Amino acid sequence: MSSTSAYNRTSSYNRTYEKRIIEQGPKITDINSPLHMSSIGSPLHVSTSSYQSPPVTLTSMNTSAAGTGLITSYQQNDESFYVQMDLSQFKPEDLKVSVANSYIIVEARHGERSDEFGLVERLLIRKFLISSNVPADTVTSNLTADGHLSVTATAPRLKDDGMAKTIPIKMVSSAIKTEIKPPNSTVNEQSPIQG
Repeated sequence: MSSTSAYNRTSSYNRTYEKRIIEQGPKITDINSPLHMSSIGSPLHVSTSSYQSPPVTLTSMNTSAAGTGLITSYQQNDESFYVQMDLSQFKPEDLKVSVANSYIIVEARHGERSDEFGLVERLLIRKFLISSNVPADTVTSNLTADGHLSVTATAPRLKDDGMAKTIPIKMVSSAIKTEIKPPNSTVNEQSPIQG
């Protein structure tokens, strides 16, 4: 019985809050900038009250950004790194992938080009921090025909096939003296190992 009364109080509160918001109405602001005109030429009307932006997910991102470095897939952990980016507005010769100071750096740039609005120049630099377990020489990148760049890096895995691994012995020209003594043991220093 008490759970029903708690539900009714919450429900009543929500209805009261919603009614107050509806009665107040949203505040409308006109934006008269040429960059903020709707497709029919009138200014956009923007509501400034009670607006909450949706959470950003790969499926809710604006499609007008396609080809400009949109990350379509991303995965990273201590042992591997993978990212896929849509760079279809750039030519293959406009792209560069490098590794510096534990960062994978993706650069895309093209000089001035004309479009229907005038001239446009694009530059994109995206840096991804990779784990110290992932060496720089394992980074690879692939570009598809439709302009999707994928960058992959993986930490080397030790082979564990149950077989013993033979460790090579390096020959050195002079004797290496070390003073390593096992703890709680006595070392016979009078005679070398006899065999």
